[in-house]
Amino acid sequence: MQKPHEGAPEATRERILDAALDLFGERGLTGTTVRDIATRAKVNVAAISYHFGGKDELYRGVAGMVIGSIEARVRNRVADLLDKPPSDPAAALAALEEFGGAIVDVIVGPQEMRRVARFIIREQMQPTFAFEILYDVLTRLHGAATRLFALAADLDPEGAEAKLRVFLMIGQVLFLRIAEAAVLRRMQIERYDEAFLGEVKILVRQNVRAMVAAAREGRT
Repeated sequence: MQKPHEGAPEATRERILDAALDLFGERGLTGTTVRDIATRAKVNVAAISYHFGGKDELYRGVAGMVIGSIEARVRNRVADLLDKPPSDPAAALAALEEFGGAIVDVIVGPQEMRRVARFIIREQMQPTFAFEILYDVLTRLHGAATRLFALAADLDPEGAEAKLRVFLMIGQVLFLRIAEAAVLRRMQIERYDEAFLGEVKILVRQNVRAMVAAAREGRT
């Protein structure tokens, strides 16, 4: 296939992914056409075929990009906790609190995460062939947090209770991203600024400690 003339290849590829992220998030896979993406990205249709082969492969590329970015940002903050987890309950609790703070910084802080969240939420509600890409990364992050929680609370890391408690722990943070419009209005603020995010991280840490304490008490 002859290479389309659309400027630097990497820049063209990034423009296509950027446009596809918005459109797939807004309209879904079936509601978005290759021509829609080409128009938004200001490239010709042939450029999408050249770089991705077609709409399905482009969708997989977007899924890999968004979830890979989340994992990379989390690992940038807490790679040591994921690669070399602590071996005692107190250290595991401290690591879990740090993990919660990292999720706030990665998911809630950056404004561009609005676009990413829209894509991921749609994929959760209407899974496609790309769901496994998202699931693999989410499972790694959830699994790491579950092992920390289980150690801190003396639970089975493969048990339902530990897994569910970690889903609820992460969910409290995700709600701020998913329901941003409602949260901003109810809190009477214009945006998630540094002061607000700092308060959120304090409360998330408190909630993590409370959840671990509740799990411990439930075993006595």
